[in-house]
Amino acid sequence: MSKQHTTRQKLLDTALELIWASSYGNVTIDDICKAGKISKSSFYHFFKGKSELAVAAYQAHWEKIVPEYDRMFSALIPPLKRLANFCTYLEERTRLLSDKTGKVFGCPYMLAGAELSLIDEDMRRQIQLLFSHIVHYMEQALRDAKYEGLIDQAINPQMMAEDLYAFALGLQLQAKVRNEPDLLKRLEPTMMAMIGAKPTS
Repeated sequence: MSKQHTTRQKLLDTALELIWASSYGNVTIDDICKAGKISKSSFYHFFKGKSELAVAAYQAHWEKIVPEYDRMFSALIPPLKRLANFCTYLEERTRLLSDKTGKVFGCPYMLAGAELSLIDEDMRRQIQLLFSHIVHYMEQALRDAKYEGLIDQAINPQMMAEDLYAFALGLQLQAKVRNEPDLLKRLEPTMMAMIGAKPTS
């Protein structure tokens, strides 16, 4: 791996980490360079500014976790189990960070979208795209579950996938505000109730 690639990746990782733990507005280019031990000249070699870095950082984060989503939502896994896997993933990620830091971080995409969607069109589009990727995984699981007769047949898979993800984002926000990772335990049973299926064992 080249030094240039390593430096760019360090900028991406550091930016996401700092923004997720604080906010986009609170994090400066100086903060990112200091935390990553990278010179400002190196920063500007790769990015025109903080916004361009943030867009790239969130895209890189998604590319990093795509294999995990592919595993969770594999077509070889029963459709309701795929949704249960997603709930477990969010709960375990939340608890891991909470145990490490004492804080609930929430969803990095939701937080950036809520903060920047009205003031940074590039970030708004980036977060919208990431949301759509996740909803697509959930929609396919719902389509398969509906085909197999496992959920309410009146459900529109696309709309329900959007509703389920909106609920997941909202519950993560509540957990963050209340600093209570245990709230994520509600995720799976509530989702299963929303689609007219019993929680998986």
